[in-house]
Amino acid sequence: MQSHEIDRLARSFADAAATFLGLVESLETSRWEEPSVEDRRPIGTIAHHVALGYAIGHWRVVAAASGYPQPLQQGSADERNAAHAAASPAPDRAATVELLGTGAAALEVAIRSLRARQLDDEITVGAFKRTIASLVESCRSHVLEHEATIRNSIGV
Repeated sequence: MQSHEIDRLARSFADAAATFLGLVESLETSRWEEPSVEDRRPIGTIAHHVALGYAIGHWRVVAAASGYPQPLQQGSADERNAAHAAASPAPDRAATVELLGTGAAALEVAIRSLRARQLDDEITVGAFKRTIASLVESCRSHVLEHEATIRNSIGV
């Protein structure tokens, strides 16, 4: 039987992801390449970044659920974001929308694969220790952060 907390975490993430997907789908084509007001990355690049974040979140949650060490990532978040922006200055919109949908679904399933007793387990991500519950919450927070960036940038 699934715990209420796991269900709450999964639903909370899925709701944020669905709202983000709806926002991205509603963007006028002309907005896709506009720079964001916060860091000047194109809005489409930010959407693609979120889609990649789902894959990384899925990877981390599955590793945590399985008791494996967390995957290593090179450089700081700012360095990785800059490298992604340089490599993906104009990601394909249709492919990004598809990645957002499939990636969110996969991450939600990974969250639901957790057991309640695992939520308080500590994992090491880079130089930091955190609980699996905080890892899952950070997946949702990442989506909300970039939803706000896009909304700010397009004035809604």
